[in-house]
Amino acid sequence: MIQLSKLRKEFGDLIAVNDLDLMIPQGEIYGLIGPNGAGKTTSIRMTCGLLAPTQGCVRVNDVDVLGEPERAQQYIGYLSDFFSVYEDLKVWEYLDYFARAYKMSQPEIAQRIEEVIAQVGLEVKRDTLIHGLSRGMKQRLGIARAIIHQPKVLLLDEPASGLDPKARLELRELLRSMRDQGATILISSHILTELEGFCTSIGIMEKGRLVRTGRIEEVTAEETPTRIVRLRWVGDSAESVRRILAERLELSNISLDGNGGSFHFVGSDDLLAQVLATLVSANVRVTSFGEIKQTVEDLYMKLSQHEVM
Repeated sequence: MIQLSKLRKEFGDLIAVNDLDLMIPQGEIYGLIGPNGAGKTTSIRMTCGLLAPTQGCVRVNDVDVLGEPERAQQYIGYLSDFFSVYEDLKVWEYLDYFARAYKMSQPEIAQRIEEVIAQVGLEVKRDTLIHGLSRGMKQRLGIARAIIHQPKVLLLDEPASGLDPKARLELRELLRSMRDQGATILISSHILTELEGFCTSIGIMEKGRLVRTGRIEEVTAEETPTRIVRLRWVGDSAESVRRILAERLELSNISLDGNGGSFHFVGSDDLLAQVLATLVSANVRVTSFGEIKQTVEDLYMKLSQHEVM
């Protein structure tokens, strides 16, 4: 759905994006992560056609964004990190303006405006002038503007900026819903917790280059072949539980103290289930047992050199 081929952008002697190759299939929520100055915003601006690359090609839904810009824009919704609004318009008037700019048919505009206002939680602000909105409310309005024409591709640059925790959760649910309806979403952020448990794939950018890209579970498996499992129990001593676990060849680095601890494990989910079954059959009263999952932040810290241009 999104294809960037040998994409490059130079600003004088500065190479902001360096021969970027990226393919994002339909239905992905792709998180582009990296420090400020890594080239994320420049990449997104070239993807939506706002910035012409020095060289390379951008295709969205198999449409050349530079060659057929008007056609490409029908498929793209874009929200920049900092965006301007028309302060003297009401919320619904602002959305009506952009619906017409996207050449939506007159019969569907009114209904679509009410739908997106409800989606982003601006019902009580529908008739409010934009200059009376808070920073977070304006951010919600920007998201509504980006999705008014039901784009197949959504490009979001730091979209959670200015949103309170509740609004951030609502944003996640909105984007998941759009993905379930077939949308493909490219979202950038340098705040990694914003992307946790949310993106299906990630790309790590540094100094204009893509350091690593792939589905989160695949990148995690490659970087952490050894899984860490934490457990707790009641009753038995740590030494007696250690003896039971030590009989399993898949386990290493067994570290237990009191009524809890962890171990390293290499193997499938079926084998891990057998480890738990072994404990239960030995009458160990297990109260919790589960893998410590790698977070997006963990992966970033492992893969990144923390370099900027």
